[in-house]
Amino acid sequence: MSNWNRALSLDNSKILGIINLSNDSFTGDGVFNKDAKLNRLLRSANQKNINFIDVGCASTKPGFDSVTTEEEIKRLNYFINTNQNKFSFSIDSFNPIVTNHAVKNNFEIINDVSGFMKEEMIRIAVDSKSKIILVHRHPKSESLHHKMIYKDVVKEVKEHLNSKIKSLIGLGVREEQIAVDPGLGFGKNLSDSVDLLMNIKELKDGFPLIVGYSKKKFIKNIPMSNSDLFKHCVDSGVSLVRMHLTNS
Repeated sequence: MSNWNRALSLDNSKILGIINLSNDSFTGDGVFNKDAKLNRLLRSANQKNINFIDVGCASTKPGFDSVTTEEEIKRLNYFINTNQNKFSFSIDSFNPIVTNHAVKNNFEIINDVSGFMKEEMIRIAVDSKSKIILVHRHPKSESLHHKMIYKDVVKEVKEHLNSKIKSLIGLGVREEQIAVDPGLGFGKNLSDSVDLLMNIKELKDGFPLIVGYSKKKFIKNIPMSNSDLFKHCVDSGVSLVRMHLTNS
């Protein structure tokens, strides 16, 4: 049984490193078919004692172009065959076929940015007993980037996450498998994402908390350095901060 608390107890970095294999990621840092760059990033992560790596094979930026399942698996297989390092790998996908392929290749974490809306994704989580990252998505949202109106974004996101957690547990997901992510930048305007990040401790409610603000537009509205933002998250009880890996 995958257990978040056990895994996190062995981690000191507080970082979930990001590896993009898509050619059109919003940061333009895709490493598909770039062996040297990929290996440099992973070596750097290893040197920094980063234990968790989140691997994405398809872009989810606003206006992203969908890729075929075959293409997403091709990119994932490239990573699997190229990587020579030992990390706890997370698959960043809402495609059940891709996700299932990842967990069968020793990926321990399912990061479904669509919020486990698909029954197939929930079934994979139950059957594989993988750790999961439940990313917030408004229950009435029609797409990942459908901007929703919030009266009290922190309160509503917390309520939505708690409701989804109860639903997942009722379908067979174990509490130990679940970590939550407020979904900064997804279906939220800039001020909503800022409010969530600045009040992130209010979402700490019994489950490991993961946040991703790295290189997103809304952080320009926060007068804090990257190091101060990271410290703010850790001091607020965040378990992992999703960060783009660098060579330095």
